[in-house]
Amino acid sequence: MTPNMICPDETADPKLGAIIYGHTVLSASMTFVKSHGEALVSYVPIYAGAHRAKNGLELPDDRVVVVNNSTFVGKVREYLFRSRGFAPQFVKTLNEHNPAIVHAHFGTSGPTGLFLAEQLGVPLLVTFHGADATISESVAAGSRRGRELIRGKSTLIAGAGRFIAVSNFIRDRLLEQGYPDSKIVVHRNGIDLNFFSPDRSVNRSSRIVFVGRFVEKKGVNVLVEAAVELKKAGVDFELVLIGDGPLRKAMEVACNRAELNARFTGFLTVDEVRSWLARAAVVAVPSMTAADGDSEGLPTILLEAQAMETPVVATHHSGIPEGVVSGKTAELVSPGDHRALAESLQSFLTSPEKVESFGLAGRHFMSENFELRNQVRGLEKIYSQLIVAHASRGVALVD
Repeated sequence: MTPNMICPDETADPKLGAIIYGHTVLSASMTFVKSHGEALVSYVPIYAGAHRAKNGLELPDDRVVVVNNSTFVGKVREYLFRSRGFAPQFVKTLNEHNPAIVHAHFGTSGPTGLFLAEQLGVPLLVTFHGADATISESVAAGSRRGRELIRGKSTLIAGAGRFIAVSNFIRDRLLEQGYPDSKIVVHRNGIDLNFFSPDRSVNRSSRIVFVGRFVEKKGVNVLVEAAVELKKAGVDFELVLIGDGPLRKAMEVACNRAELNARFTGFLTVDEVRSWLARAAVVAVPSMTAADGDSEGLPTILLEAQAMETPVVATHHSGIPEGVVSGKTAELVSPGDHRALAESLQSFLTSPEKVESFGLAGRHFMSENFELRNQVRGLEKIYSQLIVAHASRGVALVD
């Protein structure tokens, strides 16, 4: 058996804690972290981090532990923890949850996650989602989190038990950055098909939905350009842009200038996003590589849309081709090509039959490959195997 293959261990104590670590607990865009944590069966998820997000996701207070309580002293504690791993009260509190593993989300949380795992005496698992694996060190050095990863990278590679890549694309980027193949496993995020379930009594209108942060890699500017082309072609539609970010104001100005029928909602709850997906003719995922190298891993909205029987127009970018069946559940165009994007969007806006065909195929593809509970069972196997290996002090895993 190769080192990055997973063999199950069914003996995990259901009272063991899985420490879900990220510097920020949990921002509004991290719904995928929460959904996977709450779907754990053999482990109790404990959400731990340096600080709590402002206007973040709702989480059970008894399972949230942070270093910084938003006071001056809290900020000092966060600095000491992230720079030196010193946070005795934080570690003491987490020990009360019977921790068995630390699972850090995003590579930039890895070095601090390793501080924590070593003090708790448990193994560390790190999931890389996108920019954490794709941007260069020169670009990463421009941010605090990037500098933390650069400084701690060699220690992280040596000390972490496994690195999860959410797509083969991310795996390849990790290999290019020197992470060992023996420690990398590709494990994709899952979707709760019971929650993201289509309501066929709801009529789909000529509506394009975008969900994501308003940043360069999401391609929202390209989508607005495509919408302008659609209007010029006389296509009747509504553009719904869900999310927020630094490009939002510019996009609002562009839409107003072009007199587009566009709605900016800001961040919405997952229930509200689901409602928009159910009423859309098509979801646009026009992702691209940003100037600083920031790329997607495998966008969650891509999976959620297909689960809702909503067809997708996306780009040949990063792990996106791994999350669709091109020509059957989604159409893919070149990143940055607003005319090709407009043409594909129009084909769905003007053909209810195509919307239905692609939608049904998308739901089937999700149920076969991305069902949340199946993916979380695979994640728990990774947890259990790392715990066994850690207890054996690095003894090689075998079938």
